[in-house]
Amino acid sequence: MNVAIAVLGLLATIAAAVATVGSWRTAGKANETAGKVAAIERQRRHSELTPQFQVTCTEPKTGPGSAGMHVTLTGPAGLDHLDEVTISILDETGQDHWGHGLPQGVASEEAALFVWGPWEFNTAASAQVSDNRTTRARSYSRVSGKNWDHLSLQRTRPGRWMTGMSSAQWERQHGGKPIRLLITCRLAGYDQWLLGPLDIYVEQDPN
Repeated sequence: MNVAIAVLGLLATIAAAVATVGSWRTAGKANETAGKVAAIERQRRHSELTPQFQVTCTEPKTGPGSAGMHVTLTGPAGLDHLDEVTISILDETGQDHWGHGLPQGVASEEAALFVWGPWEFNTAASAQVSDNRTTRARSYSRVSGKNWDHLSLQRTRPGRWMTGMSSAQWERQHGGKPIRLLITCRLAGYDQWLLGPLDIYVEQDPN
């Protein structure tokens, strides 16, 4: 009788252990499923809130060689503000100008800032830009009405190492090509958004 009781006790212990393991596994699967659902929901929400911008560039007739870029955060519904927006000018597409190395006397820092394209930011507007390629990060708010920015552009010039290339030749080579932009947006609680490359053409001001 004692042996039978001992065996029954052992079986009960084993059953309890199996039930506990099963509960752990069930809880683990439930947590895993909940995590996947939460990740899908975050990604869906992130996609829904992808910032929308209107970007226009205008060159005045009276000031050739300079232009204005107007950037406006227009949506989507539910996105009232962004903590940080940074706009970067990219090189023209389809060519690797540094593929064979840098010209003699050209440092990597100089090469990184040289824009292969028609326009760059005007560094005289130092409050708005950190260099000729990149704006300073700043917030945009549709609630306050400061959901826009006006940035100053200037035409690029040939690199100092391009012997025999005049400014007129450089302008003819790049005239009519778009500015290629990358807009980086950040909002607390979300992964950053990278919008671009965006091809924006500079239009002549009709006035």
